[in-house]
Amino acid sequence: MLTVVAIVEAAYAVVALTPPSLVEPLFGFRLNADGHWALKLLGVSLAVQAAVAWLLRGQPHRGIAGALAAYQFGSATVDWMMWLALRDDGIFATTQARVAIVAAIPSHYLLGALLTAAVVAAGRPVTSDVRTL
Repeated sequence: MLTVVAIVEAAYAVVALTPPSLVEPLFGFRLNADGHWALKLLGVSLAVQAAVAWLLRGQPHRGIAGALAAYQFGSATVDWMMWLALRDDGIFATTQARVAIVAAIPSHYLLGALLTAAVVAAGRPVTSDVRTL
């Protein structure tokens, strides 16, 4: 699972670190100067998240996986909450932005659920004796 997280977050980091002049034409997001600054900060944090997930993919730590799951749930929740709160202000106003957000919300929830399931499964003792279950 951490390999999937690493790939997804690395892709988001590349998008977030796109030069400001290309953000709207490529992705449809209309950002002011502060938005571009915040996007670049987010890109760096996403790149670090991807690197952590990649480095720990062979021997994942349950706490790290749990934190990454929480991020996925939080990210998806912020996306739809901001869409509802700012819909009259033109958030996700372009077709590209709407397609991106409609894909991002369920994919983040799914990734969070899969990470949570992996954390829960990793916490269960493995036994071949049915009587101990």
